[in-house]
Amino acid sequence: MRARPVRAVAAAVFAATVVLLGGCATEQQAPTQTGAQESLPPPVLAEAGHGSAPVRLTLGGDSAQILAVETDQDGVLLPPKEIDQLGWWAGSAEPGSGAGTIVVTGHVDDIDLGTGFAAHFTSLKPGDTVTLTSNDQSAHRYQVTRAGAVAKEGGLPVDELNRLDGPETLALVTCGGPFVGPPLGYRDNIVVFAAPD
Repeated sequence: MRARPVRAVAAAVFAATVVLLGGCATEQQAPTQTGAQESLPPPVLAEAGHGSAPVRLTLGGDSAQILAVETDQDGVLLPPKEIDQLGWWAGSAEPGSGAGTIVVTGHVDDIDLGTGFAAHFTSLKPGDTVTLTSNDQSAHRYQVTRAGAVAKEGGLPVDELNRLDGPETLALVTCGGPFVGPPLGYRDNIVVFAAPD
């Protein structure tokens, strides 16, 4: 279990970052266009060599590679820039741990590259199945319990996303709602919660 003071800092940092989490708009585009922020710095990749780190997410017949990501020095958590990849917040829980929230994020789209894998998150509904494959090749199945849009500015369920205790939960996060232009891109985050199946 991680020490309490470290989690308290992480909670405050995550709360400050989620406005940029999965930011999906280029700086110069008109509000009718969509895409991942080209001006965003690259994500901070983390070491994920241990066996329980998730490395692949599967929805139906589609799957995406997962890279471990950390918050940067300003506390910003960014998914990988490649729209066919996802990011697992290495400060969150791990699949199969039995406790805490596993946070996975990705870009919904990019103006040049098209639709991102995380666009699948926007159509998930209760009862749908998500599978995480860990570095040791063990598969962890989750069933969606709830999904919806929350405002990037003040609406994200930070306490739930930062939780390392309580029941094991998978949280999938991407952009959604109306496109409002820079700096937010999309107005909302889509947050999907799933429980072990």
